Amino acid sequence: MILNKEKWLTEDKEAFLVFLKTKGNPQKVAWSKNILQTPSPVLAIPTKEMVGICKEIMKGNYKSFLDLRIFDYYETIALYGMILSRMKSLEEYQNYLDVYLDQMNCWAHVDLLGFPKRMEKSNFYLALSDQFYNDPRVMVRRLSLAILFSYVKEKAFLPKIFDRILSFANEDEYYVIMMAGWLLSECIILYKDETLAFMESNQINKKIQNKAIQKCRESNRLTKEEKDFLLKYKVK
Repeated sequence: MILNKEKWLTEDKEAFLVFLKTKGNPQKVAWSKNILQTPSPVLAIPTKEMVGICKEIMKGNYKSFLDLRIFDYYETIALYGMILSRMKSLEEYQNYLDVYLDQMNCWAHVDLLGFPKRMEKSNFYLALSDQFYNDPRVMVRRLSLAILFSYVKEKAFLPKIFDRILSFANEDEYYVIMMAGWLLSECIILYKDETLAFMESNQINKKIQNKAIQKCRESNRLTKEEKDFLLKYKVK
């Protein structure tokens, strides 16, 4: 199928879905569905194939493809996010992001979303994180935390990250807890003294703190002694 179209039309949708099905792996559908925990049907298309499809679509009128809003499968939602991540216009990105936020339904839809480097240092992403952290949609709250990974290596943003983690004091959703714990573990690894002092405040959601310790203990970036020392910060 030709993917680099000058314009995608409504009648192209069915042909595209038939094409996608030929790229799937029926033997891996159940396994993929279990890993992804998505409510959408899954075709189990290899990541390499997905990237290739995305790149071909972007050689043509990718906006008209996105405007078809093909959300029938996990993969079609993921393709939308992959194309979105490669956009160069902040205005376009923001317009299409609003649609994507309503379609994200699993951790992978959040985690595949990239942030165009040209826009990364603007206040745009930080403003999104501030906007999303108390959103009623679980995956949008996860995205609020994922955005901060773009800033975690800059120490000046550490207070901002700590404040954001504190804002999830009452969070109970697994996939938000996981992302917050992962973010906190990165802070422990990069800024041990500051982050351990922050953890001693006893204000952090205990599930987040314990998940961060678990992530650190699974990391190969800390010594056994450092990992064992962190056990004193586990919260019962």
